[in-house]
Amino acid sequence: MDHKHLLRRVVVSLKWTILWVEIVAILLLASGLAVAALAFKDARDLIPSDDFIQNFTSPEGTQIWSADGQLLARLAVEHRELVKYRDIPQVMLDAIVAIEDQRFHDHHGIDLRGVARAVVANISAGDLTQQGASTITQQLARNIYLSPRKTVTRKLRETLLAIEIERNWTKPKILETYLNQVFFGAGAYGIQAASQVYFKKDVGDLTLPEAALLAGLPQRPTSFNPYRVRRQDKEMTLCKNRRNAVLNRMESGGMISADEAEKARQTPIKLGHSTAPQLGGYYQAHHFVDYVVQKLINTYGEDMVLKGGLNVHTTIHSKMQAAAELACKNGLKQRGKRYRVGEMALICLDPHTGYIRAMVGGASKPWSQQQFNCAVQAKRQPGSSFKFFVYGTALEQGWSTSKGVKVDWIPMRDGANKFWVVRNHGRYRTGTLTMLRAFASSINTCAANTILAVGPGEVVEFAHRLGIKSKLAPVPSLALGSSEVTVLEMAVAYGAIAAGGRRAEPMAIIRVEAGGKILEEHTPTVTKLNLKGRTINGLTRLTRAVVTSGTGRVVRGVPDAHGKTGTTDDYKDAWFVGFTADLVTAVWGGNLDNTPMRRGYGGTISAPVWAEFMKKAVKLNPAKPHKIVQLKEEPLEKEEEEAKEEQPELAPQPDRGPTADQARAILGADSSDSNLIRVRICSETGFVATVHCPAVSEDQYFSGSQPTTSCDLHTAAASPPSAPDDSAAGDDSESGD
Repeated sequence: MDHKHLLRRVVVSLKWTILWVEIVAILLLASGLAVAALAFKDARDLIPSDDFIQNFTSPEGTQIWSADGQLLARLAVEHRELVKYRDIPQVMLDAIVAIEDQRFHDHHGIDLRGVARAVVANISAGDLTQQGASTITQQLARNIYLSPRKTVTRKLRETLLAIEIERNWTKPKILETYLNQVFFGAGAYGIQAASQVYFKKDVGDLTLPEAALLAGLPQRPTSFNPYRVRRQDKEMTLCKNRRNAVLNRMESGGMISADEAEKARQTPIKLGHSTAPQLGGYYQAHHFVDYVVQKLINTYGEDMVLKGGLNVHTTIHSKMQAAAELACKNGLKQRGKRYRVGEMALICLDPHTGYIRAMVGGASKPWSQQQFNCAVQAKRQPGSSFKFFVYGTALEQGWSTSKGVKVDWIPMRDGANKFWVVRNHGRYRTGTLTMLRAFASSINTCAANTILAVGPGEVVEFAHRLGIKSKLAPVPSLALGSSEVTVLEMAVAYGAIAAGGRRAEPMAIIRVEAGGKILEEHTPTVTKLNLKGRTINGLTRLTRAVVTSGTGRVVRGVPDAHGKTGTTDDYKDAWFVGFTADLVTAVWGGNLDNTPMRRGYGGTISAPVWAEFMKKAVKLNPAKPHKIVQLKEEPLEKEEEEAKEEQPELAPQPDRGPTADQARAILGADSSDSNLIRVRICSETGFVATVHCPAVSEDQYFSGSQPTTSCDLHTAAASPPSAPDDSAAGDDSESGD
C-alpha cells in the first residue's frame, strides 16, 4: 500500500471522528439547554406571588405572661424577637453589609461583579469555599422560601426570587427582614434574640465591637458561637479574628474611621451570660403553662401558637406559684418517706373571679420527666372531704348545724349490692352528735346516716351544682368519697361557698394579643347558685370548726381559715380543701401508681402543705380583700317543714333560748330590761361557751330564757394539743371508701 492511499484513509477516518464529535457535542448542548429550560420554567413556576412576597413577615413565637408581668414561657419552632429597621443601630446595619454583601445598595439582587471576584479569590486561594457569592437578598430568599440543598433548580429559583424580592421591597425592608430571619447560633434567630443571648441587651444598645462580632456569626454560626469557642479557648481567638475581619471590611469601606476600627479591635469580648441562656420552652409554672398551651392550640391550632407571635396574659401570680411549688416540695421532703407519699398537687383560685393563681401538677420530678398534671388530669377519690357536699345537701333541705346525727351504724347493702360496713377510727361508737361535731371530727357513720336521710341523688345534684363535673355514683358510699374527682373541681366547689353562693368558672387566660391587636379577652364567668342562707352560713361554720377544733387544726395559723380534711380508707389519697375570704386552695397527696401510703391522713400530709402555702398566699394576693359572706337565713317553707318532719329525729336539739332582741319581739317592746342577764356564747355553736371555746361573744337574755346547754364541740379532748403541727391533726378519724 502506497503512502498516498494510507494518507487518504487517515483523512477519511479523521473526518468521521470530527463528525461524530460534533454530533455528540450538539446533542449534549441540546440536552443541557433543554434541562436548563425545564429547570428555569420549574423555578419560575414555583416562585411565590408578588402578594405573598409583599405580605411576608418573619414567624414569631408565642409568649406567655403571668398576671404580675413575669415571662412564663416562649414557644416557637425558631426562637426570635422581631425588631423594626428604625430600631437597629447603624453600626449593626453597616457591619452586616460589610461582611456579607459590600455592594448591597448597588445591585438588584444579583451581584455579577461579586461573583467574578469570589471565583478569582477562591481559585487563587486554592479553596473554592473561601468566599461566597450570594448577596444578602439571595440569602434571604434561600432562608425564607427555599431548602438548603445545592441543586441547579434551587440556585435558579434563588436567583429569580432574589430579583423578585428586590423588585417588590425596599433595601431597608430587605435588611430588616434578613436581620430578623438569619440564624446567629446558640438557638438565636434574628438580631434581637442574638443581642439578648450574647450580650444581654437590646439590639439598639449594641456597641461597634459587639455589632461586628454578631455580623460575623451567620457565615458559620455553630463554629463561631462564642459560648462554644470559650470552652476550648478562654481568649476566644477565633471569635476575635472573625470580629476583626468585619471591622477591617467596615474600615476599608469607609463606614468607620481607622481610629474607631483600632479601638474596637482592642476591645475584649465580654459576654452577657456565663453560659448560653435558654431561649425557648417553659420557664416557670410548667404544668400551668402546658394547661394554657393546650387551650391555645384548641382555639388557634399548633401552627399559629408556634409561629403567630401571640402574647398571652394569664391569671397566674408568679410569687404565689413559687410559694405553691416550694410548699409541695417541702411536703414531699418532710413527709414523703415517713408516710410513703410519692406525689403532691395543688390548685389555688380566687373564688370571686375563678382566676387560677397557682397550679402545681406534680412536685416529685422535674417537668422533663413528669408532664402528667395531677391537678387537672388525675381523678382521685376525695375521701371525707366529700362530706362537705353531704352536709351541704342536708343544710339545703332545712337541717341546722346543731341537729343531732346518729353515730350508731347498722351494716347494710350499698347501691353496688355490696355489704357495706362503716367504721370510725376515733372514740365515737354510739350515741348522737351534732352535725357540727360530726363534721369537725369527720365521723364516718354520721355522714353515712346523713346521706341515707337526704338521699344520694340529692347529694350528687348538690355537688354538681357547686362545680363538680365528674360523674358521681348516687350510692350511699358517696358520703365517704367513693367517686373520683379532680383537684381543680374540688377547689371550684369549695370556692362557691367562700364567694357567698356564687360559682366562678376556673379561668387561666385573661387576654390574647397578636400584632398589637386583641384576639380574645375574657372576663370572669360567675353563676349565682341561689343557695339558701342557712346552707352558706352552715358550711362556713362547719369548715371553720374543722380548723379550730377538728381534724384540720394544723392550719389554724392561717387567718380566717376554713376547710376539710380527706382520707380514703386504703390510704391511697390524702386531701385538704379550704378557703379564706379571698382564696380557695385544694391540696392532694398520694401515689400515681395507687400504692397505699403508710397511714397518711389528710390532716398530716396535705393540711401542712396547705398551711405553708396559704400563710404566704394571703399576703401576696393582689385581689381586693373580701369578708366571709354571712347571709340572712330564710324561714322554712311549707315543703321544707314537711321534709324536716319526715327526717328521723336522732336526738333532741339543745335549747339555746331567744336572745334579748328576740324576746322583745315576743313579749313586746315595753318589756323591762331589769331582768336582763349576760351569757358567754360560743361563736361557732351558739351554745354556752366553755373554757375551751376559741371564739366567744357575750349576749343579753331575759332571765329564764338564756341557753343552758354547754358547747359540745370544744371540749378538753378536742382542744388543740401542744404537739408539733405534724401530729396536731392525728385525730383525722376518716374511713372513706
